[in-house]
Amino acid sequence: MEKGLFNRLQGELEAREQSEGLKMSDLLELSEPLSGLLNWMMRRGQVTFADVTAFLGEDEARTRTILAALRDKGFVREIEIRGLTQYRVRLAPKRGRALPSNLWQALAEKIENEEER
Repeated sequence: MEKGLFNRLQGELEAREQSEGLKMSDLLELSEPLSGLLNWMMRRGQVTFADVTAFLGEDEARTRTILAALRDKGFVREIEIRGLTQYRVRLAPKRGRALPSNLWQALAEKIENEEER
């Protein structure tokens, strides 16, 4: 059991390194059926294959193809819980703004320049 858990976690870590996940800009660029699916999945949290099939109104083969494409892009994760595969949207981490290392000095210089005028 421990080895299975380790392998699953190792696989998940490798997948995270390969892809950043879904960015909101990615969501805007996707066509309507896919963007609607991902929005719906984000609201639901985790969904089953049957849930996705029902939402899309597609056959199982087409649903598997869609989920595989989203998984390969890093937008969706497959999670196995008690033998049941579930899917979850994998969001990209928010990127912080890079602040200059000399922020206080830059602010002081700006204030001095404005005071001199």
